[in-house]
Amino acid sequence: MNFSEKLKLIRKTNNITQAQLAKTIGISRSNLANIEIGNVAPTPLFVNCISLMYNIDKSWLLNDNNNDLSVLNESTNMLSLIKENYDQLEDKYKKFVEKQIILLLEIQNSK
Repeated sequence: MNFSEKLKLIRKTNNITQAQLAKTIGISRSNLANIEIGNVAPTPLFVNCISLMYNIDKSWLLNDNNNDLSVLNESTNMLSLIKENYDQLEDKYKKFVEKQIILLLEIQNSK
């Protein structure tokens, strides 16, 4: 199973559309579609994002010979995990998290 097939499987396992996944990663839906059908090779940054967001080992993603689907049972949608924990915070801590995200975005955009 190649990266494209694994990506589509991850997306379907997490019940999200191409548009939803593309938006969370910051790429166009058409770019994601091209990655899923194998017309475009994923960048290392894209692979890292998928690995981190869904708690999936990068080596499994990139190894076309590793078809062990038990990895998907351990996957967690990172956005859901963050939201669940964020929702449990008191308002003052939510504000702190929001400020940290804004600062990180500023650092990222200054590069």
